[in-house]
Amino acid sequence: MKYPYPLDETLSVLIQSNFCFVLSTDLEGRISYFNQKTIEQHPEWQRKLPNMLFTDLLSEEDKLRYGRAVKKSLEDISLPVTQALHSFLEPQQATLPVQFSISVIKDDMYDPIGLLLIGQEISVKADKNTDTQHPLQGSNQQYASIANQLPMMVWVLDADMQCVFANESVTKHFQVNQQSELGRGFMKRLPKKELSGELGSFLNNLSLKQSFSLEVAISNAGVDEWIHFHLSPQFNLDCQFSGYLIYGTDISHVHQAANAIRQQNDLIKVLNKEFVRFKKIASCTNQSIILTNTINQITWINNAFTDLMGYELTEIAGQQDFQLFSGDDTALEDIDVIKSSICNVSSIKKEMVLYNKGSQKLWIEYIKEPIFDEQQVFTGFLIILNDVSVRKVSETEAAKQLVSLKKMSFIASHEIRHEFSKIMQVTQTIKLQKPDILVYQQLLAEIEKSTDKMNAAIYELNNQINFATSNSISLDAYLHQEIEEIVLIDDDGLVNEMNKVVIRSVFPDMPVKVFNEVDYAISHINAHPFTRRKIIVDLNFPHKSGWHFLDEYQKLDQPWSVVVLTSSLQQEDIERSKAYRFITHFMTKPLNQAQLKGLRILASKKLRVA
Repeated sequence: MKYPYPLDETLSVLIQSNFCFVLSTDLEGRISYFNQKTIEQHPEWQRKLPNMLFTDLLSEEDKLRYGRAVKKSLEDISLPVTQALHSFLEPQQATLPVQFSISVIKDDMYDPIGLLLIGQEISVKADKNTDTQHPLQGSNQQYASIANQLPMMVWVLDADMQCVFANESVTKHFQVNQQSELGRGFMKRLPKKELSGELGSFLNNLSLKQSFSLEVAISNAGVDEWIHFHLSPQFNLDCQFSGYLIYGTDISHVHQAANAIRQQNDLIKVLNKEFVRFKKIASCTNQSIILTNTINQITWINNAFTDLMGYELTEIAGQQDFQLFSGDDTALEDIDVIKSSICNVSSIKKEMVLYNKGSQKLWIEYIKEPIFDEQQVFTGFLIILNDVSVRKVSETEAAKQLVSLKKMSFIASHEIRHEFSKIMQVTQTIKLQKPDILVYQQLLAEIEKSTDKMNAAIYELNNQINFATSNSISLDAYLHQEIEEIVLIDDDGLVNEMNKVVIRSVFPDMPVKVFNEVDYAISHINAHPFTRRKIIVDLNFPHKSGWHFLDEYQKLDQPWSVVVLTSSLQQEDIERSKAYRFITHFMTKPLNQAQLKGLRILASKKLRVA
């Protein structure tokens, strides 16, 4: 039969131990539960449930005694009432009385809903001297035997808070003998420095003689252990307070787990702050940055990456970088190197061909670095992409030019020189020969052949020269394709407005950005590094000059060209401008349509002065 009301630890132990008679009734006296010990005494009761009244089991005298005890318990539901019933075991005999502790069972609203009866046989000897009986003498020795088998720690304190019993779980846990635990042993274990702090309610609860629980750190062989205590007050048969029954459970592992979780949460907070800080920094850099997890799946990208490759994070999250960006001209060897770095958790740095979202081929400096946390646990990869297409175009064009120059050298040193030598030899032979029409005709025929070969060689040489000198123009064509904006930098507002009118007359749909201070212009360029632009800058400013802008722009290593538009005619300014590789024109104010249309003709690397 299951006990129908909430169980505390003390009652649970009593029911399991079969040490006492345990019964419960509703407020009308109908029995709702009795334990195994009661069934063994009265097996016929099981057939009479659920409508059997407890008073039907008693003699007339015991009915009166029980009724008075119930009435008293209902008058003060906080304390149990004891009453000896002589007819419980043998209704027709009065030789073996049972002492019952009658407690009111309360619901969550503290309203009475039933009665709990806990009974124990009273021997004649015990009845005569119940006040002097030792807590663990007589029948209590059975409880001691049961308590020693419990895995939890159990202490029994008397009314003076002296420990009179500690079970074997206590002695095993603290590696002590039972004798050292008796007396003040239990109280000495409590940390006194904390009793006046957060455990200040401990002594107060003791004085109120009520049940309570607490968790406290107790030193065991120099190591602090967290113990959960439940203290339950005990009363004798005369309802006099006799001490506390204490159950203890080691919950150190719970506190350790809680501390570990707290440390993990603190670490997560720190990492989140660091990641937010990293994202802010990474979002401002011109380099394209990718973060992946441990299996190389993309988890984060910065704005520069979106500008370069055209992808948003939602489009590529969870994908592999080498699969997403590779194309027809991407070398398989490069893909294998990336795969190997993922398997070996190693760093790589190489230049390779990748493709953006629009299928545009780009030369990219690809850097991949593994990331480790403070415990050297691998957490993913950091990937940095730098667009080196401009430099690669320059290198390709330079290589082609070198091949052309070698051809020019071969033509000049072999083909032209050979035929020229042959003509010289023929003319020298003519001088040495006697005049003969037939001989002259033969020698002139040879001269004609040589001049034809020289003419063909000169044409080839001219073609090679044209190709070689077209290198810088080809590079400019790459840099100036699809210009997206023109940037005007001049401190004179009127000049800026007039220049905008001139620009719109030649390029009607071209966006024009105007700045009257060089710092603002640098900030704009730095914030939009991938916008294809042409920059027109004045040299003379009241504060920071155009030279300051050129110095700062040079640090950005931008490929887009700059035109100097100034009122200066000093030769030293022109010479100084030649030091900046990105300046393609040095023009004097005012800007006119002829000058602006001249910018349509792509400039070579040699500075043009207009």
